[in-house]
Amino acid sequence: MFKTKIRWYKLVNSKSVLMDQIPDSGLKHYYLNSTNICIARNGTEFFAVRDKCPHQGKSFSAGGCVEDGKVVCPWHRYGFDLKNGRGAGLYVEVYPLEEREDGIYIGFEYFSWW
Repeated sequence: MFKTKIRWYKLVNSKSVLMDQIPDSGLKHYYLNSTNICIARNGTEFFAVRDKCPHQGKSFSAGGCVEDGKVVCPWHRYGFDLKNGRGAGLYVEVYPLEEREDGIYIGFEYFSWW
């Protein structure tokens, strides 16, 4: 029987690094675990989504923004909820972020036999 587990990867050394790098309502591209990730800032909160709009495959971080708790694609203005990835009939993959003493970590789900 498969179990879903999360493998954690360190993104940055502290939340203050993200605060310095990403303006409010801004987005930043990261490449981690062979995946293009878009980190979105909404006030003092940060969210992680796949940096690929499910509508046309364009990058969110290449000119997109955060509006009303959604990551907005710069190409067609579709918005996707930062917490659950829901959008206009489409979904974007979301990733959990975890703040630890030594930094901010991002989680990737995988299947395991045990």
